[in-house]
Amino acid sequence: MPRLKLKRFRIRQPRPEALARYLRVYASEDLYRQPEALPSLSARELFGRDALLALDLGSGRGEYLVAQAQAQPARLFVGIEIHWKSIWDAVNRADAAGVENVRFIRADVRRVLAKVPDESVDEVTVLFPPPALVRKRRGQDLLSEAVLEHLARVMVDGAPLRFVTDHPDYFAHKVALIRSGEFFEEVALVQDFEGGLTRFQQFWESRAIPSLRFEAVRVPRSAR
Repeated sequence: MPRLKLKRFRIRQPRPEALARYLRVYASEDLYRQPEALPSLSARELFGRDALLALDLGSGRGEYLVAQAQAQPARLFVGIEIHWKSIWDAVNRADAAGVENVRFIRADVRRVLAKVPDESVDEVTVLFPPPALVRKRRGQDLLSEAVLEHLARVMVDGAPLRFVTDHPDYFAHKVALIRSGEFFEEVALVQDFEGGLTRFQQFWESRAIPSLRFEAVRVPRSAR
C-alpha cells in the first residue's frame, strides 16, 4: 500500500466544543507574513498555567499523544500536524477520552516552531514522518537541519528527542544529521518490532517491516 493511502479514511467533524478546547490553528500565511501577531505556543497560552511541554511533531491521528496524556495526567502534551483529517480524528480521540492535558496545533511544523519559547519543552517525539529524501519532498521534512536548530533552542537540558521510522535510508540520513551536530547526544539506537499505538507503526510492523528508533538528549548548555 502506498504511504499516502494511510491518510485516506472516513472522519466526522468534531463537536464545536471539542474544537474550541483541543484545537489551535496557525495558518502558514500568517506565520510567514505576521508571526508576531500570533500567540506563542506556550503552556500559559494553551493550558492557562506555566509548565514544560511535550511536543509530538507530525502527531497524525493522535493515538500516541492521547495515550500519553491519559497515562501522565500531570504533564502537558502538544501535537503539531498539518493534515486536516488527521487533526479532526485526533480531536475526536481526545474528546472521547476526556483528557484535559493535550492540545493539537494545525500548522506547518517547520514554521510554527518559531512560536515555541526558548527552553519550554521537556520532550520531543517524531513518529513516522514522511521520508523526505528526494528534492521535491525536502520541504516536508520534519527533521531538517533548521528544525533541529529550533528543537535545540526550545528543549531544556537533558530533554529526550525520540525519532521512529520504517524507512532505513531516511533513518540513516537523519541519524547522521543529528550525530553531526553539537546539540544532541545519542542514548539509544534500536531496530525492533514494538507493536505501537500509531496506525503507521501497526501497519508496517504487520508487514514484517521493523521500526527503527533513535533516541538522543539535549546536551547541557554549560557543556558546550
